[in-house]
Amino acid sequence: MLEGKVLGERYKVQSLIGGGGMANVYLGFDSILKREVAIKVLKLEYANDDDFIRRFHREAQNATSLSHPNIVTIYDVDDENDIYYMVMEYVNGMTLKRYIQLHAPLDPEEAVMITAQIAEAIQHAHDHHIIHRDIKPQNILMTRDKQVKVTDFGIALALSSTSMTQTNAVLGSVHYLSPEQARGGLANTKSDIYSLGIVLFELLTGRLPFSGQSAVSVALKHLQQVVPPVKKWAKDVPQSVENVVLKSTAKDPLNRYQSMDEFIEDLRTVLDEDRLHEAPFQVPIIEGDETKQVPVIQESLFQNQSGDDTVVHRKSAMVQDPSTMTAKNKKETSKQKKIIWGSSIAVLILLFSLLFSLFVLPILLQPDDVELIDLTDRDREEAKRWLENNNLTYDIEEVYDDSVDVNVVISQSPDSGRFVKEETGVDLVVSLGEEPVGMEDYTDQSYSQVERLLLNQDFQNVQRIDVYSEEPVGTILTQVEPQPGSDVVPSETIVVFEVSVGKRMVTLDDLIGLDELEARDYLTDKNLVAKVTEAHDNEVQEGEVIRQSPEGDVEVEEGSVVNLVVSLGEEEKPVKTYKEEVTVSYTLDELPADDENTTTEERLIPQEVRIYIGDVSHDSEKTYQVQMITEDTTFTIPMEIAPDDQAVYRIERDDQTVVQKTIRYEDIEGGE
Repeated sequence: MLEGKVLGERYKVQSLIGGGGMANVYLGFDSILKREVAIKVLKLEYANDDDFIRRFHREAQNATSLSHPNIVTIYDVDDENDIYYMVMEYVNGMTLKRYIQLHAPLDPEEAVMITAQIAEAIQHAHDHHIIHRDIKPQNILMTRDKQVKVTDFGIALALSSTSMTQTNAVLGSVHYLSPEQARGGLANTKSDIYSLGIVLFELLTGRLPFSGQSAVSVALKHLQQVVPPVKKWAKDVPQSVENVVLKSTAKDPLNRYQSMDEFIEDLRTVLDEDRLHEAPFQVPIIEGDETKQVPVIQESLFQNQSGDDTVVHRKSAMVQDPSTMTAKNKKETSKQKKIIWGSSIAVLILLFSLLFSLFVLPILLQPDDVELIDLTDRDREEAKRWLENNNLTYDIEEVYDDSVDVNVVISQSPDSGRFVKEETGVDLVVSLGEEPVGMEDYTDQSYSQVERLLLNQDFQNVQRIDVYSEEPVGTILTQVEPQPGSDVVPSETIVVFEVSVGKRMVTLDDLIGLDELEARDYLTDKNLVAKVTEAHDNEVQEGEVIRQSPEGDVEVEEGSVVNLVVSLGEEEKPVKTYKEEVTVSYTLDELPADDENTTTEERLIPQEVRIYIGDVSHDSEKTYQVQMITEDTTFTIPMEIAPDDQAVYRIERDDQTVVQKTIRYEDIEGGE
């Protein structure tokens, strides 16, 4: 298990997302460039094959030189502790094989659009002298907006030079194998054209052109049989589109498109109105290539003839010597001969007619004998053609048989080797293949248990589409195909489920120091919820994140709440209120008493006291308070002082300043 392992000190392996006969593919994360990547890791059984490793590195390095929008970009190729891996662009989508299984047969417009993108990618590789050699829907990815991405350039080329005895490797590609590859020849650019033609056939029909019980039998069909007409299964496909399939899959590479450029150019106009009903494509017949019928010459014609003699048919005749006959005898016997010959001929004709009617004519009118050949293991249509060509009738019984392919003859009666008359009926038993079974509903069940169950029931394959959900990990969420209740043939059926992988986990970045808006956008992109509080901080600028919870580099579930504390900047100092008490002395003497009834207060002369305050609320040039005093009086001076500022007050008595004082903000402790 590689999950959690870091390769090359930068690529963190996260989860298995696919695999094949040669390698497994993992979703990874590039910690340096901060992006998701796909990591293809060769299976361990190839780690000790020095020749394979050497070729793999060389071809993989070649593949890194390819840069095209329809080719999966290879970022890195390396090995670590016998782990050989390629780091590639991560394509968020599905393989073209999966798309075909879900949506085929496709409309001609969509099939041509997809094929054109693949062709553009392969042409780019050909321009760089790279032949793919393993073009098949399993090696083609599709994004959600239907952009095609061709992959496996490096691995396909490396594998072609090693032994192909691995069953999975052969079966994975034999359906798309060109005839020259099937016979063991070297692949070339036209081999890629052939394979792409098979892919187009599958897009249009939803099926493969050839099938068989083994890879060898399929390869032989690629060598010996013409690709069947697309219209047999997709009647609405224009003839021009079918012609592209027929030309690209011609057995002889000379009859195919001569380059991928020519293939692409044909695709550009294949759906034009004036081409839709063009004549069917025919493989050109070169003089001298056609099969010639050799006449049968009997050996007896050559008896007693030299090598240069011409064979001549001769008739025998009786010749008498004229010297033995006299003129008289001739005359006398002439009349007798005429009578005798006339009567004899009449009798012979009558007798011959009678004998011919009784013995010869029935024989001539009797049907010819036909020796039956072995029709078992032949295709139904092939067997019917042979019987019809030999003037034999037939009756077909269809039975289910999981050991014999669909439409293949199981048995015949009479048996092969027997001689029968023309018009004789021959009974054929033809296979319907494996008997269909009703598909059950496996929703809400454990995927691992259902997978084991279906594979034990000989289903072709069981596949999963991982989906994040609230359900427990491994729970089947949706039965994509086939639908419950439908009749299916297990050996021909791929079952697809959507399976829960639990809630999506997100690795949380360190957000401290980010602007609040940036932090919120990041959390939204990761499907996380931001909860923001604010606090003053003398060191962090206003609007930036001071703290977060959970902290960075921690995995959290999608939808989790992330608490952010955002700085309000330095806290603003308040205005301080300060009071100071000042006693102003009375400085005048008493006046002399006018009479005994004059009170002390009446003898005192009032002094005028003026108070001026300069602070946040008062202007120092304006009088704050005026009061007449006749004795020492204490005044309370209220002041409001702003941060980093000061307040001033001044007291005048009879227009003379008696107190003037400055109070600074920082000199005040506390304040109201």
